[in-house]
Amino acid sequence: MKNSTKKLSLFMLVMFSCSTAFINASNSQSYKEIPLEHFSCYSNFYSFSMSPDGEYLAVLTTPKKNECDIHTNKMERVEKNFRYQGLTMIKVSDMSRKVLFDGSPGNGIGSFSWLSNERFSFMPQAFEEVGRSMSALQVFAMNVDGSRKRSLLEYQFGAEGLRGFDVYNTNPEVDEEVFVYWNKRRSRVSDYYKLNINTGVPRLIARGPDIADTEVIYFSVEDDDGYPVTVMTDVGIERVLYTYDKNSKKWSEHNRYTCQQPHFTPVSLLKDGRWLVSGQKFDTNGNVIEDLDKNALYIYNPKTREFSEKLFSDDVYDIGGYTGGCRNGTPMSANVNRETGQLRSLTYAGAEPTTLYFDDSANEINDEADEETDEVKFSTRQLKESIQSLFPDDWVAITTSDGNNTKGVFRVYNSNNPGDYYYFDLIKGQVFMLYQNSPWLDRNVLTKKKLIKYKARDGLTITGYLSLSKKKTDKNYFIILPHGGPNVKEGFGYDGWTQFLTNRGYNVLQPDYRGSTGYGRNHYVLGNRQWGKTMQDDLSDGVYWAIENGYADEDRVCIAGGSYGGYAAMAGAVFTPELYRCVINFVGVADMRDLLKGFGSKSSRFNSWEDEGRLEWGDDKGPESDKYISEISPLLHVENIQAPVLISHGTNDNVVPVEHARRLRSEMEKLGKTYEWHMQAYEGHGFGGELARLEHYQVQEKFLKKYLEN
Repeated sequence: MKNSTKKLSLFMLVMFSCSTAFINASNSQSYKEIPLEHFSCYSNFYSFSMSPDGEYLAVLTTPKKNECDIHTNKMERVEKNFRYQGLTMIKVSDMSRKVLFDGSPGNGIGSFSWLSNERFSFMPQAFEEVGRSMSALQVFAMNVDGSRKRSLLEYQFGAEGLRGFDVYNTNPEVDEEVFVYWNKRRSRVSDYYKLNINTGVPRLIARGPDIADTEVIYFSVEDDDGYPVTVMTDVGIERVLYTYDKNSKKWSEHNRYTCQQPHFTPVSLLKDGRWLVSGQKFDTNGNVIEDLDKNALYIYNPKTREFSEKLFSDDVYDIGGYTGGCRNGTPMSANVNRETGQLRSLTYAGAEPTTLYFDDSANEINDEADEETDEVKFSTRQLKESIQSLFPDDWVAITTSDGNNTKGVFRVYNSNNPGDYYYFDLIKGQVFMLYQNSPWLDRNVLTKKKLIKYKARDGLTITGYLSLSKKKTDKNYFIILPHGGPNVKEGFGYDGWTQFLTNRGYNVLQPDYRGSTGYGRNHYVLGNRQWGKTMQDDLSDGVYWAIENGYADEDRVCIAGGSYGGYAAMAGAVFTPELYRCVINFVGVADMRDLLKGFGSKSSRFNSWEDEGRLEWGDDKGPESDKYISEISPLLHVENIQAPVLISHGTNDNVVPVEHARRLRSEMEKLGKTYEWHMQAYEGHGFGGELARLEHYQVQEKFLKKYLEN
């Protein structure tokens, strides 16, 4: 009976998919000009969280009509109520709704977490009207019907920040308890507690590691009983794994490695105490024996320090973890059963979002158990593939589901879709839309990115994303748009800047040049101290590839970017001036002397990433530093500029100070270079205000029409 229920439900979903696919395919090549306001205004915020038993769906909402209206107060940036958040509880059996918080001042919610099937914790939202009182920093528990509200604890202010707790797991053995991190003893290091969700009484399980003041905890992994198993810390350019012993209640150093060297990091625990790890394979003495360039998945026994079989590897992409053991590489998300702690699936960013499944082996056991419990359960693969079949041309991500994977919420997204959210019930065969991000954006008019590859001049393969305009133009107008970072990976999701450019008639290439993460250690390390050098060559070679393949006219090419991308735009202007007709420098680095001055000494006990930057980007120490900085600093080579430059910056930029833009303007004026100036008084490293975003698009539109098209 239950097997036939599964087949019927999946059949109903597939039938639904036929009409959906037809609708999505229609009019796919349509073009119309999208108002700049539609790229500038923010969509409402919605998030969804299903109770473990699937009886309730919590919906966190913005108490504002979801329409595109540009807020005109630059100091406020967006409407005040856009920042507010309400909570509605839906009983999924009859879809009845109860508004627990309407999101108005004094009745908003700042955080939400399930504590049990019918109880949750929340933090009231602080509002400007009432001030940031201590009561706004209390954590409460409440039942789904709004009853039995109780204060659990009050956040405390300390010299090094707030002291509070976060739920990291429910306790399937005791409904009245959850496991929480609490940094009451030491603000930078959390201890582990059991917390009674009715009384608010905590009980200590284990103390966190007594790490050095210069160390920062990256993550913590716990077992089903709530005890810590391992934490990873960052100290300088080293990463340290500590393990916890329940019996002795002691932490000990398990493994230490240096950034950009072979490594492994935990991804999840297995039931038998072994770990799923990402990285390279080592012997029991710590010597690397399988030094794959790309992070692979292995099974590792921390007690014996033995690696068993390699579960999975990708020839092109890291499978999660840290690229080169250093930077967050391929974006990865893990789906873990909240009740059992079992890893269900792992999704990483390959050529497209790629999901690996880990709960398929439990299907037969689940089916046998179903005969006794009369419950229907789906593996994560069954769930994902049945939902994905409805949207074959887009990507699907399960955002929340019940413990049996039978109902929940999924997100449909793509480079031409900022996100649509649907409710599903596999048993009933139901799928219906809950919410659309930016519904004013026509998905059929927006463009989809295409994955492309080209060879750099030294033979390195560069992967990029090509977005082709649907607008008919007399020439192949082309913009290369290097990402910021620079040690990050380009994404395949929605990108408003790219969509604006393609909608106005420009083809856009976004390459993952050397130094980008997610493509293995070699690709990343090749970017060490190569700003303006081989990293810039990769961009130039991308332009040559586009010209050779008919996507760009050689005299109609512009380079644009923000942050490091803004630096790359200026590097293109001064080092390959003949290649570009125009340049857009958005919050970009112009003076490397300012960026790298004392760079290695900027690390602090709260943040050690600058040590990585010193390794990757350079600093002003050593006999060769002055020569290196002089060679790569655009400000020192302004005389080479031929193309008009748009300089766009925010006066409150704390990452790339506005003096970079001002010194660049001064030097260009001195040398008689053509430039346009766009400054936003209330903005920082990137423009967050709706009106500031709109004005930025307006300035770019005029600039490109004037200098790229004419």
